[in-house]
Amino acid sequence: MLTSKIQSMIRRRNTFVAALCLAAISSSAHAWDHPGHMTTANVAYSEVSRTRPDLIEKIGLLFMAHPGAAPFWVAAGAAKGKEGIRRKFVECARWADDVKFSTDDRPTWHTARWAIVAKDAPGNAREAAAAREGKPAGQALEALKLAFRTLSNPESNPKERALALCWAFHIIGDIHQPMHVSDLFSKDFPTGNVAATTSYVEDPITKKPMPLHVLWDTNALRVPSLAAVESYTKHLLTKHPRSSLPELKAHPVGDPNAFEDWAKESHQVALDWAYDLETLPDPNKDQDADELMKNMVNFILTGESHVKQAPKLPAGYWEKLQLTAERRIALAGYRIADLILSAADQLEAERRFIGR
Repeated sequence: MLTSKIQSMIRRRNTFVAALCLAAISSSAHAWDHPGHMTTANVAYSEVSRTRPDLIEKIGLLFMAHPGAAPFWVAAGAAKGKEGIRRKFVECARWADDVKFSTDDRPTWHTARWAIVAKDAPGNAREAAAAREGKPAGQALEALKLAFRTLSNPESNPKERALALCWAFHIIGDIHQPMHVSDLFSKDFPTGNVAATTSYVEDPITKKPMPLHVLWDTNALRVPSLAAVESYTKHLLTKHPRSSLPELKAHPVGDPNAFEDWAKESHQVALDWAYDLETLPDPNKDQDADELMKNMVNFILTGESHVKQAPKLPAGYWEKLQLTAERRIALAGYRIADLILSAADQLEAERRFIGR
């Protein structure tokens, strides 16, 4: 039986992680939530335009039906035709982060975090992890299933479908990031490390302390420009062509367990090695969630952490992280494309069946 103190701490962590996974970016290091998500959408655009070019214009019109369409007009700028639609794809993937803290925000839809219990975890940490009963914290998987059902339902209206499309783009990206699908329970983190947001390491690029979650988010690409995203996309398509990724065949969209399988791939990375390093626990990790958020907001605005020193990464960790991240980003992009094609196929089959 969990003590009331532990239960209270877990509730504070859940409140904090919901907001933090949206906000954990600094002014100098944009997250998977921006360049990474933008790249997944760009990979998806490339795949859909290659295999089903007839869908591109239809998807472009769908973006304009989005209930919050203004960012899509801004993203397209003066670009017309396919280039304008490509830019709207890119905006669609990051939209869920761009509306953080607004009425469109769904904080619990960004993670599905299974517990990982460290060898040094004391009894109370093991109890807290066991209290999850093998289920993940966060509703990313349920939200992704809902989004796919909405996309593939001929009775959905264009606004519903456009909103579902952007959530699908974003959630697929999120669940391919190992820290979005894991919580470490240990001696230092008896109620979990909040998706690695309270575990600090030294960023190998800036040499400043950074949450491990944000380090994984930032990985190799830290510039959210269209030119940088396009260059990185070409690199990924060349290095990780569809034929080189057996996971795409192992867990296709049509499999009813596919979304959980995708997340479990990421979780396995966390389980196998992503936590095999020394981190510094946030000295304020036991504070109220509001205080933790104040610290993170300062981090966002200034790029400066209240943590002044943190352990360096072990040899080879940063290189392995980057290689893993780029493979996960490529997989996410291909899977976004596959989800679009699967939804389109279902819609077309349903309409043929009812004679439309």
